[in-house]
Amino acid sequence: MAKDFFDSACLAEIPVGHSFLEKESKCRRLFEQALHFFGPFYHLHTPEDHAAIFLDPDAYAFAMTAIAMCAHDCPNVRIITFELMSNHVHFIICGTLDDVMAFFARFKYRLKKFFEGRRMAVDLSRFEGRTVPIVSLESLRNQIVYTNRNQYVVNPAYTPFSYPYGAGNCYYLPVNQNRADQRLGEMTARERRKLLHSHNIDYPASYAIVDGYISPASYCAINFGESMFRDARHYFFKVSREIEGYREIAEALCEKVFYTDDELNAVIYKICQNLYDGRRAALLPQDDKTELARKLHFDYNADNGQIARLLKLPLLTVNAIFPQRKK
Repeated sequence: MAKDFFDSACLAEIPVGHSFLEKESKCRRLFEQALHFFGPFYHLHTPEDHAAIFLDPDAYAFAMTAIAMCAHDCPNVRIITFELMSNHVHFIICGTLDDVMAFFARFKYRLKKFFEGRRMAVDLSRFEGRTVPIVSLESLRNQIVYTNRNQYVVNPAYTPFSYPYGAGNCYYLPVNQNRADQRLGEMTARERRKLLHSHNIDYPASYAIVDGYISPASYCAINFGESMFRDARHYFFKVSREIEGYREIAEALCEKVFYTDDELNAVIYKICQNLYDGRRAALLPQDDKTELARKLHFDYNADNGQIARLLKLPLLTVNAIFPQRKK
């Protein structure tokens, strides 16, 4: 019964409703049922101060496929979403702590064998799985969004819906959920061994292959993850607007949180409303600008270029205040 809980048919049994309260009630009931049937939720991650691990598209592609294999081999866990960064990973995952750590151990082992096969000296000794329990519906929502927007806030080339190496680009995008360049069952045994980097090729024939790896939509509980939000608009609001909660998540993970210029502009507007009688940041006296710059630097991890752009300060002035962040 637990294994079937995340299937679309099971999720559809509870009526959606139309009002705010009806939608919120469905989210809450599904969250509580997931806890009852399948165990707790965790944010599984690795330290972000690790050296780069995924150095080229082939390494990313293998990691994407390895996650699919490990998820299949660990049937007592469900991945709600995940994202691969160049030097660390994030998983929102459901299952007992022992099962979650067994999944990570399999994933790390497959990475190790892959890099050894390519004769690449990638040090995985500090690539250690750490977990943060997720104990409420709102926390689960924030952790899903934090994971799905991770690369977007670091690299301006991406949106939260376009980064390929994770499950975030499947959320509320049926075209990506249903995409399949090929199915695993359509490949020859030799092609499957090459894709999986394994002699064991006994994985579901229905798995979709996209861009040379197994699509997260084939094995991640995307529909369940979406059902934790009232609707697509609710999810998009949290991705693009509700940013304060992500600083707390980053602190819990011992990570630095990054914000886009647009997000910091929203932060600056709120600060000016509360501290500077609603005056525009660009028109503040120099002392107030310096105080605001320090708040952006220490509380929001803004880099010197962002501070200079947003507060209309000379970059030389900002570099003098924060020489350690000078580029």
